[in-house]
Amino acid sequence: MARSMMRNIKPFIDCNDVLGDQDRLQARAGENGYLYFPGLLSADELLPLRREVLQVANRHDLLREGVDLDKGIRKEGVYIDLEYDKPTPPSLQRFYNDILSLHTLNALPHHPTVMGLVESLLAEPTFVHPRHICHILFPGRAEHTTEPHQDFPAVRGTEDTWTMWTPLGDINSDLGGVAVACGSHRRGNLDTKLVASGQLLDDETLWHWNPFKCGDVLMFHSLIIHQGRDNVTADTIRLSTSARYQAIREPVDAAALRPHWGWADWEELYADWDQDDPLKYYWKSLDLNVLTYPPHQ
Repeated sequence: MARSMMRNIKPFIDCNDVLGDQDRLQARAGENGYLYFPGLLSADELLPLRREVLQVANRHDLLREGVDLDKGIRKEGVYIDLEYDKPTPPSLQRFYNDILSLHTLNALPHHPTVMGLVESLLAEPTFVHPRHICHILFPGRAEHTTEPHQDFPAVRGTEDTWTMWTPLGDINSDLGGVAVACGSHRRGNLDTKLVASGQLLDDETLWHWNPFKCGDVLMFHSLIIHQGRDNVTADTIRLSTSARYQAIREPVDAAALRPHWGWADWEELYADWDQDDPLKYYWKSLDLNVLTYPPHQ
């Protein structure tokens, strides 16, 4: 289970009221370290991606037979966690690579509504990291729920990097989702182990969380402390995505230009795409300040 018990919880602050007002948008982001936009995107735009992810899961024999695929019901006795299954079996690597190759997954972070929002927030030309993430959380292993952490130690590059977290489907209290420690980004870059253990948190820590609807968008700064909430359903898989954004002129970690987990290269992931698809290698045309760091531990 997540290491912080989250005794002090309030709902996310709806930030739709600051859309179109750059000064208020930036002030809200600076104060809380996150921005929550319920219904920013249309569920009709996201549900096809959810279905494609579940179709991949079905091809890999992870879903229960005879049940509506869109429900995302795991096959009995099946549990996977791509982070804790180390070394990850080749079959699970192929499963995840098949998801990373989905054009819809790679296109979502470039959605015009999202890009307009991020460019208003950063107030300068914006770079979308190509290292997109699909979170696939099976129920049944609460000890594997993502612990409190900051993104920056893994993202590196510039601290002024923002993550867009998007649920693929409705996420109720049983499915959990993600929670943020409001304002914790103002504490700066903290010791990773102390954050994960909960030693830097207490019962007074103000957590923001609420159930999510498909189409909601949560954006948060790389220094804000956040954590997963347990999926306590009997058999339902929780799906969501993460994408990251920064100013083009700021430094970027070379690892952010490679596919998530590094189990495939871009040529493999792009194998079935149209030859001239503009999303392929889009970052190579940008004047990026790429830095190489030691492997993240």
